[in-house]
Amino acid sequence: MVDNLNPVDVSIIIPCKNEVNNLKWTVDSLMKSENELKFEIIVVDDGSQDNSTAFLEYKGYKEIYKDIILIKADNVGAAQARNVGAEAAKGRYLFFCDAHIKVPNAWLDNLVNTMKNFNSDLVAPSIIDLYNPLSVGYGQTWSKQFQIKWLTRKPSEGSEIPIAGGAALGITKEAFEKINGFDRLFKVWGKEDEEICFKAWVYGYKIVINPFVKVKHLFRTGHPYEVVKSNVIYNMLCFAYSHFNELRLKKTIKIARRFGCFDTANAQIIDNKELISKQREKYFNERINDDDFIFRKFKIPY
Repeated sequence: MVDNLNPVDVSIIIPCKNEVNNLKWTVDSLMKSENELKFEIIVVDDGSQDNSTAFLEYKGYKEIYKDIILIKADNVGAAQARNVGAEAAKGRYLFFCDAHIKVPNAWLDNLVNTMKNFNSDLVAPSIIDLYNPLSVGYGQTWSKQFQIKWLTRKPSEGSEIPIAGGAALGITKEAFEKINGFDRLFKVWGKEDEEICFKAWVYGYKIVINPFVKVKHLFRTGHPYEVVKSNVIYNMLCFAYSHFNELRLKKTIKIARRFGCFDTANAQIIDNKELISKQREKYFNERINDDDFIFRKFKIPY
């Protein structure tokens, strides 16, 4: 953790919404992890209705959690909650973590060393199913239908991966700010981790993995708050309109049309047309690689 004499090396940012059964053991795991790097923990409570963060303010726990930074947001969504936490962060490195993980000792030290040793600005650990240790993911990629697939073959340390899942994603603050953080037009939940990783690649950064750092993750069967399919399809379309060439954009629209909520999602796209167009122009002007780059590099058939 942080002390008054040492600056913060790493800011751990935890977006939280209705995680009353999970957040405390996540925070306890992070606090107890032994690292040489000095770190702070920032919890962004995005309108929880189950007293998820009450333990941080409970009189009996005040001394234990006095260094935890708690920020209250008002239902801004998963992407924006992460951005809110990043704005308050003092660390040179930002680690975005789910509110339902357990970490090993030296996880920050090892992941930051991997970034340094392999000249990278983004890093991921291996993600292990909390209740099934034999189920391990080593980053993610996309299917032919632009859906997430876990990479299950163990790579060597420093191997490049297309997507670092959001359970525990590390990025330098410099790179985070350069690529404009998580998408600021996304709604509720969906595609935020994919979009920031895609953006990192086209801006000329790279994502590597340290498979020997094992973060345990609770894979839930559903969301603890309402996520409707139109939210996810809107985010997918926003992603495509912001980053893809015309051919790939048309393909994404064709996939989105298969869902009954397409008209609802598309109406939201139309409402935000001007903002999305400005975002597209910004990214196309600033990026180093075109959107074909990442799909060619990782042989993704999309």
